[in-house]
Amino acid sequence: MIIRCETGDDVQVEGDSLVGANLARLNLHRALLEGQDLREADLSGSELRSARLEGTVLDRAKLVGASLAASESARASFAGADLREAMMRSGGFEQADFSGADLRDAKVGRARFAGAIFFGADVRCEGLETANLRGAQANSGTRWPDGFDPTKHGVLVMPST
Repeated sequence: MIIRCETGDDVQVEGDSLVGANLARLNLHRALLEGQDLREADLSGSELRSARLEGTVLDRAKLVGASLAASESARASFAGADLREAMMRSGGFEQADFSGADLRDAKVGRARFAGAIFFGADVRCEGLETANLRGAQANSGTRWPDGFDPTKHGVLVMPST
């Protein structure tokens, strides 16, 4: 299978599906992955800067230390994904689903999370105070950095049921 990149540096990967694929430490700069299914894929340490991930399913994917800086990931699903220490600065994650995701120590300064879902997520990340969180949703199971008040940043905190 070939992953197309706007840079022209396309990447050949084994198999005919990206579900559960080992894509760790690959250069996927400006990759065109809109609407793809990357559930449970290992993208640890991968370069996904400026990648097109709109509507992509990354549920339970491993993205530890991956660079998603300036990626366009609107409506993507990162449910249960491991995004620890990921570089997400200036990325577009509008209406993305981060339910149960682990974003500890991710760098999210100036990222756009408007309308995103953070139910049960660990959002103890760096730069959250400069991210756009307007209309994002969280619940009492969402973990925030010490002293961070999500409601002051436009997050709608729902009661857990």
